[in-house]
Amino acid sequence: MKIDINGVNYYYSWLTPYEAGRATLVCLHGFTGTSQTFEPVFQEQQKLNILAIDLIGHGFTDTYVHPYRYQMACLCDDLACLTEQLGIFSFALLGYSMGARTALSFACRYPEKVQQLILESGSPGLETNSERRKRRFSDKHLAAFIMKHSLEEFVAKWQQLPLFATQKNLPLESQSAVHQERISQQRFGLACSLWFMGTGAQPSCWEQLSELNMPILAIVGESDSKFQQIAQNMQKKQPSLSIDCLAQAGHCVHLEQPRTFEQKVLAFLERGSTFAD
Repeated sequence: MKIDINGVNYYYSWLTPYEAGRATLVCLHGFTGTSQTFEPVFQEQQKLNILAIDLIGHGFTDTYVHPYRYQMACLCDDLACLTEQLGIFSFALLGYSMGARTALSFACRYPEKVQQLILESGSPGLETNSERRKRRFSDKHLAAFIMKHSLEEFVAKWQQLPLFATQKNLPLESQSAVHQERISQQRFGLACSLWFMGTGAQPSCWEQLSELNMPILAIVGESDSKFQQIAQNMQKKQPSLSIDCLAQAGHCVHLEQPRTFEQKVLAFLERGSTFAD
């Protein structure tokens, strides 16, 4: 389904039949992904509504809009407006990778709306100006590659990143589904995501971590040492943040270990306020 948010058509999908009065979990996908990435995850009958959203420039959400709409603050404002239009004023929030950066940014901007926060392979951005400048250069270089080459060439390059090495162990059917999801994108949307809301472009959330009061869970894969370290550094800033490191998984934990991921997410939500509301 689509909904107009200040001139941008956002696509959203209910992964469970919507029931008024039930608590809601909102899911945000990663770079080159769509809301469909979470469809294989939540298989059991749920006690809550599960809503997945195609972020701007991805999937069926509009791509060719003014670039400022890709900025992290604008995206967070759009998500606030979208959920409110659906009658959801507070919810649990789950994000993967780019979606985790978005989820954390949203929680910092709208803390009153987020009951519980789940960050899968996520980060609060980069702490220093020099780190952000270096990453912006890298992101601009990658965006230029995307615009100068075919989507198939970019996806082939993207899938060879060490970050995704463990995905080569997935069944061929799963690998094919991920590949199809990636090549279904629009090059302009991916480039704008890098230019305007990439890790180098987004404001850092490190200092705001300590101010968050909602329960926070960081989920990482045991083969993803980079994001394990980021999660541990986040925990130093926010001691109430808990970390689950899942075995036999890399960066995309929900793809590589969907049943264990589902169990961890639901157990975390049951410990908090989501099911109680």
